[in-house]
Amino acid sequence: MLSKYEKDITIIKVDVLKRIAEYFNVTTDYLLGLSDMKRDLSGQIKMNETLDEYYDLIEVYRRMDGYDREMVWSIMQTVGKTAEKRKQGVGNDKSSDL
Repeated sequence: MLSKYEKDITIIKVDVLKRIAEYFNVTTDYLLGLSDMKRDLSGQIKMNETLDEYYDLIEVYRRMDGYDREMVWSIMQTVGKTAEKRKQGVGNDKSSDL
């Protein structure tokens, strides 16, 4: 469906455009190519709050050497996969994840 929008085969509905803008935290004007400004003030405040929340984590990661970054990334991927399985109800027994 997205390719139809990109090729101007179909016109995007306003509610769909709004949901896409909300999902990507950008303005509808930015999506339509009418503005170079990605976010309005409230969107930028939301983005800054999110960045502030993770700033310390990013700083610790940034100071690591390549080996430690690789190890942390691997652990994060494993935890992410385990969390996804848990959300899907697969392997509810915690010992099965170890």
